[in-house]
Amino acid sequence: MGDPDPQDVRRAAKIFKALSHPQRLRIVCLLTEQPVTTEKELIAEFGLPQSTVNRHLSVLKECGVVAARREGTRVLVELAGSMANELMDAVCHWVHPETGEQFTGDLAVDAERPD
Repeated sequence: MGDPDPQDVRRAAKIFKALSHPQRLRIVCLLTEQPVTTEKELIAEFGLPQSTVNRHLSVLKECGVVAARREGTRVLVELAGSMANELMDAVCHWVHPETGEQFTGDLAVDAERPD
């Protein structure tokens, strides 16, 4: 196997940095269980202010993990592409193997700081 393309390595590092925040990881794990949701549902699910959810989604969109589209007054959010789905399915099941469910509880650390 040859040396990886430096651009691919930078992209992977950016993705993993985005996923290193507990709230962003919770968002993408929720999306592995519920493929499409809305910003409003994320706000209600995690009990975070709209501005915090928007900042987290911005980081995830910037690195290509999630995509958002407007449908009327709603903003629909979903994992972006098969790579994101496969990666998050593996990560979420590894972290929570007994149920395969989304993260809960102790990952709320630093919930207000989107890094």
